[in-house]
Amino acid sequence: MTVHVLKTEAIQNAVENLMQSSIHRMFPGYLCLQQQAGIYGQNDDLPFPYDDFFTRHFQVSGGTKPYLVPFAPSEDPTDEHLWVGQNISGTYAPSSLRADSPFTKVVEVQESGHNSRWKLQSTHWDLARHHLCGGQQVPVESLAAFLYRDYGFEIEDPSAITLLKAFTEDFGYSISGKKFTTLYETGDTNIGSNSFENHD
Repeated sequence: MTVHVLKTEAIQNAVENLMQSSIHRMFPGYLCLQQQAGIYGQNDDLPFPYDDFFTRHFQVSGGTKPYLVPFAPSEDPTDEHLWVGQNISGTYAPSSLRADSPFTKVVEVQESGHNSRWKLQSTHWDLARHHLCGGQQVPVESLAAFLYRDYGFEIEDPSAITLLKAFTEDFGYSISGKKFTTLYETGDTNIGSNSFENHD
């Protein structure tokens, strides 16, 4: 079966859409913990492998720093501020988090230290929408297009649904479930089969 990858133009459009949204710069940390909750089938006593998560989903070559986080801070939405350095622990380590951080209103540190353990708050999807997304839904097709920009999809007729299936499976969502429908907006792109190309 043919392997398809997203075209550069589709990825660029997705990044522009994400930059215009209200997504907080710490939303990737929440995504990482949601992924761990899906893996372990629980919302507490979760590991937080943020370094591996950023390397997998946000590392982009050719930038001023290793990681591209396409969520523009409202106070300075310049390209320079979309790039993040290697010291991810400087953002997400328990000792680095401020008490008034929007992130700590969504998640809780259960055990600090090198092997810290974390908990997603009750109704964390509502809290994430309020505190990390400005009360708005995340354009999930754009998010998935960015996260899976380097992925090959072995499917005959790829579409936005292909991206959504990959995202929901990877992050432990049901596409019709309350967690997903509260936090994410679908139909935010016009991605179709012509948005993909064959991968040689």
